[in-house]
Amino acid sequence: MNRHWQTGLMRWAWSFLLALSCPVLVADELKTLKMDSPIQPDSPHSLFVGELLGNAYASLGYRLELESMPLGRSFIEADEGRLDGLRDRGQSIANAYPHLIRVPFPLYDFNLVLLADRRRCGLCELSDMNSLVTLRGFQFQEDYFNAQAVHPPLIKLGDTKAVLDMLTLKRVDAAVLTELIVPPSFYQSSAHWIQYPLDSASIFHYLHAKHAALARRLVSKLEEMELTGEVWQLRQKYGIPPIHIAPSLGPAGKISAISGSWQGYTDTPQATYWRMLRRAFAEQRVEVETRPSNWKRAKQAFAEGRFDMLIGAYAFEIPPGMLRSDVHIDYEYPVVAVGPDAQSLALMLDRGEPGKACQVLGYEFAKWLPANIEVYEASTAQNCLKLLQSQRVDMLVDFSYNLSDEERISLAQREIKEALPLFVAFQNSSRGHLLKKIFEQGFRDLVASGEVASYFPEQLSYRQARLTKSP
Repeated sequence: MNRHWQTGLMRWAWSFLLALSCPVLVADELKTLKMDSPIQPDSPHSLFVGELLGNAYASLGYRLELESMPLGRSFIEADEGRLDGLRDRGQSIANAYPHLIRVPFPLYDFNLVLLADRRRCGLCELSDMNSLVTLRGFQFQEDYFNAQAVHPPLIKLGDTKAVLDMLTLKRVDAAVLTELIVPPSFYQSSAHWIQYPLDSASIFHYLHAKHAALARRLVSKLEEMELTGEVWQLRQKYGIPPIHIAPSLGPAGKISAISGSWQGYTDTPQATYWRMLRRAFAEQRVEVETRPSNWKRAKQAFAEGRFDMLIGAYAFEIPPGMLRSDVHIDYEYPVVAVGPDAQSLALMLDRGEPGKACQVLGYEFAKWLPANIEVYEASTAQNCLKLLQSQRVDMLVDFSYNLSDEERISLAQREIKEALPLFVAFQNSSRGHLLKKIFEQGFRDLVASGEVASYFPEQLSYRQARLTKSP
């Protein structure tokens, strides 16, 4: 018998006998620990922590009972022992609450972010702001602002909704919050919200000092789960990136990017977007392989994982589950419907008269048209124009800059969607998270230095990109 196989068989038999002699604890047999409820219980981070701690504690004979309460009160309740601990909090709170023990196993990293309207401040640095609003009671935010020699006037409110309402109503320039408590619905409410990371920290689990022995057992269990791969599996399940991604790609290698073939922006190696990309990764000394393509094929190739990055995509074009840059690289012009006259456009767009429209292959403008419009695709905008001129379609849907001066005069235009930001997309992997981090920092440096302005075809297109604060 193979010795390794024999050893494995003996190990399996011993585990089986041990399992028979140690019945599995059911929920009613587990001891209860009281913890605070998460602020966003359905967020990926909350679900990750819930399953990770739930599994670890269950193996130690405990279950967690969550109690809902205001954030500020939860610290006091835990410090005074009425709660057994806090599920997940920043790394510095033990300094303020001496009876809490930090379990030395980082759960995940998070950012303190500035939220603003990118149309007003471009990439939105803190120095661009004249007024801020934040949430009262977060120690990490308090520590950040106490460390700033100068910062804009700061309003502190009691709940997240009130903070975001002030920002939405334009009563302040920006809001500062931890990224994990901003509900997804906020970003879905507008394509123009940007988040800018001000500071970062790690999140840990805390127990009251009366559970010091349990804290030591728990960290040993979590470290064991790390070694067996269970923690990594849970990170993948909920899309939680690895802890502390260092901003380096290591030895020189290659990274790849694909985009549509757009004149002046991606059609040559020295076009605007490719220059941006290479410069953002310049310090990494990696070779950036770029490929212009049909936009539909470009999106498909990226979705299939054949390229690291997709360049120049609307937010809604990025495949579900992939990463999107927080910074935009440009602002596309408004999308317009173009037809022979304004009256016929109004009949189709406003009054439900059936019609046919043409868009460029791979574009997704149909989502902005009423259901009575049947949409066809052509390989180029000029082919759509030919279909319109031959009356095979009733309108084309595109950007007005693809029309000649003569066509702009002779044809009617109707805006169907405002100008929207364009982004870089990354694969949702450890490599993708790293590329996103490196790109965003490199691109911000490029904008701050003013160098990026020289990459655009002319000053008008640079102003359209809205990369800096509007005058």
